Amino acid sequence: MGRGDGRNRLVSPDDADDTGADILHVDMDAFYAAVEVLDDPTLAGKPIIIGAPESRSVVSSASYEARAFGVRAAMPVGQALRLCPQAIVVPPHFDRYVALSREVMRVFHEITPLVEPLSIDEAFLDVRGARRLWGSPGTIARMLRARVRDETGLTCSVGAAATKHVAKMASTLSKPDGLLIVAEADTAAFLAPRSVRALWGVGPKAAEALESRGIRTVADVLETPQAVLERALGPAMGERVWNLARGRDDRE
Repeated sequence: MGRGDGRNRLVSPDDADDTGADILHVDMDAFYAAVEVLDDPTLAGKPIIIGAPESRSVVSSASYEARAFGVRAAMPVGQALRLCPQAIVVPPHFDRYVALSREVMRVFHEITPLVEPLSIDEAFLDVRGARRLWGSPGTIARMLRARVRDETGLTCSVGAAATKHVAKMASTLSKPDGLLIVAEADTAAFLAPRSVRALWGVGPKAAEALESRGIRTVADVLETPQAVLERALGPAMGERVWNLARGRDDRE
């Protein structure tokens, strides 16, 4: 489940440069909540929490209306209801989520065989080989989004970039129901103003270690010697952050 809530949504125009943006990250929008709305349209536009009604259970997902109040996945339901007392708690229907996930993944595989699922509701697609059939990465991404909507009734957000890390960051920024394309030549400019917390794999503790040293953005990372990052985060994580800030991704 992506973290975007739409308040700072970024999307690309139809004529955006998509040169080299052959990796797509596709993330369904508030997937569990969206499935519940699909099955019960009276829930549309309302703050929904997916989870058991017991206050000690945890939130599996939440609609964007609930997220606007600070509700997040893995939060105790009791805490979520304190943040958003008017929220409707809906028990999860995992069999239904799995069935719709299969339909979404089927669409992906009909566009390219190079699909790497990350979870029930997100995946990477390498569309380099699909360009001969379908067109440019931007054209493929728009076609994919339309097919998912038409064939499942659900929306997804897509990031297109030269690397998985940047594509994933772009899809989060485009949420909900958006497409953000980062041409390969624009990678550095796209990354520079982002928070270090947006770097894939940088959790709260690592972010705090960087921020305590005045390293708050990717641009700050670029100005920091690798040795300093490794002292702050450990050798492996320091090297990884140093590379991610430069658009390099060892997950390729």
